[in-house]
Formats: sequence, structure tokens, C-alpha cells
Amino acid sequence: MEFSHDLPMHPLPQETPYIVRRFWGIVHRKLLRLSRLYCRWHGIPFDGQIMQLPFGLILKWSDGTRSEEVLAMEAARRAGMPVPRVICYGEQPDSPHAPVSILMTRLPGRELGRVYEDLGVVERDAILNEMNAYLSSMRQWKSPWGRERICSSSGTSIRSVRVPFTKMGPFETEDQMNDYLLFPAGHDAYDTEEDYPSLKKEIEKLFSDKHRIVYTHGDLKHHNILIHEGHVSGFIDWESAGWYPEYWEFTTALRFQREDFWWYDFVVRLGGHRYTVYRDAERALIALTGGWCVGW
Repeated sequence: MEFSHDLPMHPLPQETPYIVRRFWGIVHRKLLRLSRLYCRWHGIPFDGQIMQLPFGLILKWSDGTRSEEVLAMEAARRAGMPVPRVICYGEQPDSPHAPVSILMTRLPGRELGRVYEDLGVVERDAILNEMNAYLSSMRQWKSPWGRERICSSSGTSIRSVRVPFTKMGPFETEDQMNDYLLFPAGHDAYDTEEDYPSLKKEIEKLFSDKHRIVYTHGDLKHHNILIHEGHVSGFIDWESAGWYPEYWEFTTALRFQREDFWWYDFVVRLGGHRYTVYRDAERALIALTGGWCVGW
């Protein structure tokens, strides 16, 4: 399916019945063994979280993989984005930290971070424009959960490397989310009493503004963008996708980046320039909460 700027968010597919997911979970455990043999035969390093398989398939069974990721992938793929096709997903009740496994197609290409320095200006601009089109399009999608609710694609809690224990919500309003993020500040996590007023004032720049709630990939990193023949061939790892405040996509991607690193400039040009004013607020939030909002 060709990508179109004007495609709305398609209705999410219904979740596969539990008994079917359990069946596929058992099958996936067998595929884990097959992946070991396949990698050994082809001289490929075995990865126990992203497992290579024959016939152009991958089994993802990693920490935090959830059914919400499947629904997000389906929504993005139906909109024409270069996202793996989900074959099936399985329930893994004996693996609480990796409760879901996903069998999907393998996409061509290499990670953007591995090829960027070898790309020409024309190719870099083409990739930037393609990524801008994807992000701009999905930020226009209308949420089926209401204009203010902060949640996953399916209305449940959201997963993000940026939050404690990587999980929070859902929240009915942005104010609820802000209160949650600030909660540890009441536990004397900051260094000195004198730090508190200045840090709190910095955070208020972020929390006092009203933001649109938009659809967000949530883990915008250069290793989640695949490049083939000078174009974006894959936009992967949708486990954090959902409805977030409009700044979240960009401030999460920029929060620990040096300004002299190419990825910083790339994200700024993608749309992050509108939110760089919040970088100090992000750092203040981390300082005020003792790193609680850094993620685990």
C-alpha cells in the first residue's frame, strides 16, 4: 500500500482471542529453537530478543513487547508506512517481562545510524522528507479515545523509556500525567532545598503550556529507521506508540543528545525545533525527581 498524507487512522483490528494467542505462544517457543539453528547455519549472531528466521521472518520476543505494539503496527501499516507485517502474536504467561511474542516480516535495509555518514546530501534530504511525512501524517490522526486522553493505541497504559518502570497511565488529561511525573518531587529527591524553586520554575515552562494530544511513535531513534537504496525502508519498534502531548516525540528523542551530533540536527529539522525550549525543563524534571523520569 502506498503512503498517503491524507489517510486517517484506520480502525484498530480486534485483539486475537486469548486461546489463539496461547497457541501461537507455544509455536513461537519452538521457533526460538529454529532461530538458533538458522543463525548457526548461516553464521549470524543469535539475538534472543529479535530472532532471525527463514523465509524473511523475524520473531520479536523482548522485554516489554505487548499486544498494543501489534495494534500500533497494524495502524501504521494500513496508513502505508513501511512497517513489518504481523503474521501472528502469541501470549507468554510464563514470561512476565516479555508477555507477548510477535512473528513478523523482515524489512530490507540498514539502520540509519550505521549508514548516515555515507549518504549524500540528496539522500539525507530525501530521508528527512520521508520521515517528516510519516510523522506529520500520524500527528493529524483523530484519537478514538477523546481529544485529551493520554494512552496507548488501544486506550491502555503507555510504555516509554522515559518514564519510571517504563509504564504509566492511561490519563484522562495532560494535568493528570504531569502530576504523575512530578510525584517523586515530594520525596526530597533533589540535591538541596535551594535547588527546588529554580527547578520547579523551569518545569512550569513545560507544564503550564497546553499541548495537543497527538499520535506518537514514542521511540524515535536512528536505529529504528531502516534505509535501503537511499530511502526509508522501515520504521520499526512501535511498542511505545500512542497518544501523547505533542512535544513528547521530539523531547524524548533529544533529551540526552549533544547538539553537535548529526541526530540532534536531524530531529530538530523533523519538527523538534518547536520544542527545544523545553530541554531545560526536561533536565529539571529529571533533577527534581532524582532521575525517576529517566526510565529504567
